[in-house]
Amino acid sequence: MSDSNHIKVRKIVIPAEQQGQRLDNYLRKILTGVPNSLIYKIIRDGQVRVNSGRVRPLYRLKAKDILRIPPVSVDLTSQTISNFLTRGLKKIILYENDDFMVINKPPGIAVHSGSKIEHDIMSSLKSVDKYKSLSLVHRLDKNTSGCLILAKNYQTASALGKIFMSGAVEKNYISLLSGTLTGDRIAVEHSLTRNKGNASNSVSISEDGTGKVASSYISLLRQYKECCLVNIKIETGRMHQIRVHALSIGQPVCGDTKYGDKEVNKRLREYGLKRMFLHSKNLSFFYKRRHIIEAPQPDDLTLVIDNLKNGL
Repeated sequence: MSDSNHIKVRKIVIPAEQQGQRLDNYLRKILTGVPNSLIYKIIRDGQVRVNSGRVRPLYRLKAKDILRIPPVSVDLTSQTISNFLTRGLKKIILYENDDFMVINKPPGIAVHSGSKIEHDIMSSLKSVDKYKSLSLVHRLDKNTSGCLILAKNYQTASALGKIFMSGAVEKNYISLLSGTLTGDRIAVEHSLTRNKGNASNSVSISEDGTGKVASSYISLLRQYKECCLVNIKIETGRMHQIRVHALSIGQPVCGDTKYGDKEVNKRLREYGLKRMFLHSKNLSFFYKRRHIIEAPQPDDLTLVIDNLKNGL
């Protein structure tokens, strides 16, 4: 199945509100489903032109630039749009204004596309006409549910991105950790570094302190026999931060197949746990005004908690 939006030459006059974006990032947004490798190839080959001239991927677009985009035909069968998301869109929107929206991300769905991903949040939402300009402000792992912010324009994406980078966003997650928490509240402050080679999609504690600073604050909500329900507050948002910090104190997130305890995960399946127990419960930040947005706990995680309370 070919995407008809990609098979004709297009010329776009860059509006003032899109000014300042990098060319490669802009093309990723409007060429939904097109692999990054193809986007860089058409730029490198000179098929993409700005004001009739060749440009580099890092070129910053200016207001009134005339952008020429060549025909791009791509098979999207491996990235089928999720009807589940578009049909139930109203149910997952937690908050929306002219600048951004916050959705209650369902578990099991990746935020953005990839070579082995059949459907994703961004492609699904951008298939709706009024959301074609959406861009990610932050990310959640595929099996994490809860609050996810999407900007509706470049200015908002840039401003919110800076707010997130500065640590001015309070993020609270609810999670089930293996074992017994050693106190009512634990602060975990370990720098994180992305692993290289075959483990490049994983993260570990930076032993030499050269990694990215990360802080997590774990508060006990309820202790069970071999696991505990906790609230985890973070101000940074490093890749796999909560999962690796939990592992560092010997209490990995239950249901986590990458960093978790296989035996505990196996036993908790008897209580109905079918995925990683990690939910982005709420976000608090200031953008034009104070926003506090909360995502209700999903039914699948509530079932696990009920079974633990009842001892199954």
